Amino acid sequence: MPVLPDAVLRGWCGRVDGAYIDCTFGRGGHSRALLSKLSDRARLYAIDRDPQALAAARALAAEDARVTPMDGNFADLLPQFDEASCAGILLDLGVSSPQLDQAERGFSFQADGPLDM
Repeated sequence: MPVLPDAVLRGWCGRVDGAYIDCTFGRGGHSRALLSKLSDRARLYAIDRDPQALAAARALAAEDARVTPMDGNFADLLPQFDEASCAGILLDLGVSSPQLDQAERGFSFQADGPLDM
């Protein structure tokens, strides 16, 4: 469940076409909110390096042809995009509850687990 989907939509520029890049896809809540406002001609690139987040991005791509999952760090992938065609970029720089809840994933600060760098 995204924390600020309404804030994302309030900050949205209003363009219904073009390329949108979710640099920290997570479970896709913000992307789903944005997709609900975009035309069929828009594209959404879902970037994440967390395998569970990528699985969620692939599932969304199976439902919605406008979505393209991308595995990796957004800092490495952003240079691939043409700045002129990019309508918006979203970064949610916090950790998600599912990451913190499972200590074995290496994100938790509340329980011992492997270090995931």
